[in-house]
Amino acid sequence: MVWIVGAASLSGYILTALFAIVAVWRLFRSAASNFIAEMPKRSALKHYTIAIVSLVLFLLLAARACYIATIIVDTVLRNDLFEKVAVKNPI
Repeated sequence: MVWIVGAASLSGYILTALFAIVAVWRLFRSAASNFIAEMPKRSALKHYTIAIVSLVLFLLLAARACYIATIIVDTVLRNDLFEKVAVKNPI
């Protein structure tokens, strides 16, 4: 039971850090949008900047989602939920 507290606190810190990183990146994206709006319409730098900012935000969101899914799956497997359901509902 002690490992649950340790895992919960560690995963909580990591999730908080991931949410904070995504929030800071969104602020950066807003600042970058203001900077990009001043560039010429057909500027290659504008297109590359938009692509890189969008790609990094997508990767941060995907990493956060994968980490949350990993925590959920790990918690279910460690709690042996499948065995408890099988014992309650024998076939």
